[in-house]
Amino acid sequence: MKKIIISFLILLIAAGGSLGVYLNVRKKSEKETKKQQEEIADLQLFSFSPETIDKIVINNPDASYTAQFQDDQWVLTDGGDFDLDGEYMELIRSYFSTLTASDKHSGNLEDYSLDAEHASTVTLSGGGQSYTVTIGGISPTKEYYYVMVDGKSDIYSVESVYSSGSNFSTEKMMLKSKDLVPFEDDGIERITAIKNGKVTYDLTYDDESGEWSLPEEYSDFGFDVTAVTSMINVITRLQAEQMLDENLEDMAKYGFDDPYAEVIVKGKDGTERHIIAGDFSEDGTYANMLVYDSGSEEKNQVEVYYKSDVDFVDYTPINFIATTVYNPSQYDVSRFKVAYDGQEYEFTMDQEQKKCQYNGQTIQLAVQSILTEFTNFYNSFSIYVVKKIDMEAEPELKDPLLSVEYELTDGTIKTYHLTDAGNQQCYVFVDGKYTGEITSDSSIIGNSSVRNYFDILCDEADIS
Repeated sequence: MKKIIISFLILLIAAGGSLGVYLNVRKKSEKETKKQQEEIADLQLFSFSPETIDKIVINNPDASYTAQFQDDQWVLTDGGDFDLDGEYMELIRSYFSTLTASDKHSGNLEDYSLDAEHASTVTLSGGGQSYTVTIGGISPTKEYYYVMVDGKSDIYSVESVYSSGSNFSTEKMMLKSKDLVPFEDDGIERITAIKNGKVTYDLTYDDESGEWSLPEEYSDFGFDVTAVTSMINVITRLQAEQMLDENLEDMAKYGFDDPYAEVIVKGKDGTERHIIAGDFSEDGTYANMLVYDSGSEEKNQVEVYYKSDVDFVDYTPINFIATTVYNPSQYDVSRFKVAYDGQEYEFTMDQEQKKCQYNGQTIQLAVQSILTEFTNFYNSFSIYVVKKIDMEAEPELKDPLLSVEYELTDGTIKTYHLTDAGNQQCYVFVDGKYTGEITSDSSIIGNSSVRNYFDILCDEADIS
């Protein structure tokens, strides 16, 4: 019995020893976990709702700026006279609301560019609270920048904002609006482009009719309103890829002394934004643009855009007209005559009986395959695509390459002629008058010619 008791006591003592070890390990682990939690909490520099922030004060070594959120937008209330980049201000308050460091450091402030001579401060306030961060230099690897915050004496490294490794910039060029124009889609009433001293297109908006138009001389053309609205959608949303010089005086620096083109956008408020295209990058990817408002030429800004995004500087009236033009429909004519390449084709239509007469032969248009080839033939000279607009040309209706005469079902006679414009192009005449349009000669030569489609029709309808 004594042996059993002694053995039990030995086991109890051993168990007690193990329990003590377990408790000590657990206590140590809890201390380490608590320390880790404290360290993690220490790296959480800010935690607040960004929507509560309605004021941001930025102090740089050379300038200070105050921005306030008023009437649902950020405005500069102190520090200069320029439009703020509202999206960037939103980024600032959103980014700093959860500012988290990666590590902390100690040492001289100068070593981290956190001294007064080099550092910038950003103070965000609102809802009775205020948060200040001092921004220093960037790490050698460009992965982090160094900051300090109120209430903490340590120096912290924070991951860079951009994948390129650049510092969070508080410089003026980052704060300035990068919008190409200050207007909304419905805030523009006129757009004028100038190239080589001549107006290349001039678009105006009429409030009463609610329509855009080109000058009166283009009134006979079909206007493509979607082309204008698409261009405006681009212009009002474009933002500079890079901001360069402001208040530029040496116009030759970026090619603005001999500009490539200029576009003037006038707002319904009466203000005008001038957009001047200067030099392009060597590979043609980027375009330097000088932007300023009328009356404030000295307050200009050099901005860089993708050249493909500002192609509206190259537009001409043809970009805003319906380039596919339709002569009378085959269902609206009682007779038509086509003169081409020394030959003449005359057709008399019987719309009710769905047939037509050619050279004493009947073509049955009720047969789908024949109707298809007849329609292709008819459209080959009745539909054309405008390639260019030249209102200054004065061609004569002489030696036409193609002549078409339509007699409509109401007895009206309409004519259509093409004359040689050179370079495989033709001047367009409608009812004996030059329209200002230039089309290709595809209806005269090649697989899309009148002759080719007529031959196919002859085979299908068994006529000659």
